[in-house]
Amino acid sequence: MKTIFISSFHPLISRNILSTPLIGKLTDEGGMRVVVIAPLKKKSFFEMELAGSDAVLEFVNTRLQLGDKLLRYLSLAALDSRSLKIKRSSKMRTTSAFFGKIAANSLGLRLNRYLSAYFTPRGLFRDLLMKYSPVLIFSTDVQNEFDVRLLIEAKDRGIKTVGAVRSWDNLTCKGIIRIMPDKLVVNNEILKNEAVSMHNVSPDVIEVIGIPHYDFYADQKNRTPREDFFKGLGLNMAKRILLFAPAGDRYVKENTVDRDIMKIIDKNLDDNWQILVRLPPTDKVSNLENFNAPGRIIFDRPERFFATPKNNEISKSSDRRLADALFYCDAVVSGPSTMAVDAAFFDKPVILAGFDGIGKRPYKKSILRYYDYDHWKQVLESNGAKLCRSPEEFALELDRAISDKTYKSKERKELARGQCQFTDGGSTDRLLGTILKMI
Repeated sequence: MKTIFISSFHPLISRNILSTPLIGKLTDEGGMRVVVIAPLKKKSFFEMELAGSDAVLEFVNTRLQLGDKLLRYLSLAALDSRSLKIKRSSKMRTTSAFFGKIAANSLGLRLNRYLSAYFTPRGLFRDLLMKYSPVLIFSTDVQNEFDVRLLIEAKDRGIKTVGAVRSWDNLTCKGIIRIMPDKLVVNNEILKNEAVSMHNVSPDVIEVIGIPHYDFYADQKNRTPREDFFKGLGLNMAKRILLFAPAGDRYVKENTVDRDIMKIIDKNLDDNWQILVRLPPTDKVSNLENFNAPGRIIFDRPERFFATPKNNEISKSSDRRLADALFYCDAVVSGPSTMAVDAAFFDKPVILAGFDGIGKRPYKKSILRYYDYDHWKQVLESNGAKLCRSPEEFALELDRAISDKTYKSKERKELARGQCQFTDGGSTDRLLGTILKMI
């Protein structure tokens, strides 16, 4: 029996890949043995979440070495993107901004790949590679440091590799692709073009497959019955739902923004509405989580499996609740997150909060700067999600959205086409086909 390795070192991979039918299809249709490699510190989660699957689970110690950190630093410096220019001016240290000016070019990219090929730490996966002799490695996040290590060790042994770009912002925010897999899978043509233009990847090795975890969203048969969903979260079936996805503390220091946005929403909705707050699974939301408005504001807190929020994983049940919430809600308000794409996929009016609540912050500290990142370009140009820059503009747009569910529907479909590429529920099958063709 042939063996394939699948990596899972980022919290989103448990949702993006492992929650899809991919493992079952590889074992049933492809006759493969699937070995999932994950962090040792998360062993209990993966054993619980993948119980009953045909996957073999292996765990490694995910402690970064100095070499990992240095090479990551250099990979960020070697990428010339609008997103990183903004990030360097607002978040990164002065030295990073300096190196970015001299290394963000084609020479810096080639030098970075050369250094990565020779100096990436090796040995973490040696025993597993010898134990299973896999015919292929599926790296689910090619820019993750442990995926880079796995790709390097696979290439040292002549093992074929397929790599995935994890999310819509990775190619413009997470540094260059340091180790090229034999085949690169991406969600859409936008990412394909970024891989070619920014990372010097040959278009011949790129496959556009769509978003695999959206396959579950695409089939309405997967939705929880309405009564069960409302009862499970304590929602009132006689009232409409405004789904609010706060930005979280990672986006804004001294976060009063989400609290203020909540107050503005509450003020502008009549008694026929209830507000369902979907808290971010890997972040905290200061000044909001204890907001007290029984019967009016309901919080959906994704399960916390680990003490540190950023280490949290997204379970199948948590993602199911999100899909149900998007299906049953009437409108969505979001910070700078993929919730805008989620809402467009479900064709729900979506409003983007692009102001700092009732306060005013300088651009470098404002929530608004995130919407100037590269990955927001198509979303905003589609006009499928309105970016509101003031409380007054927000209140006006909210009134339009809740008054007419078809408001900007055509534009939302354009947004979804650009970001999702496919909405046919077949992305997992396209990924499966790409993998099997490589074996």
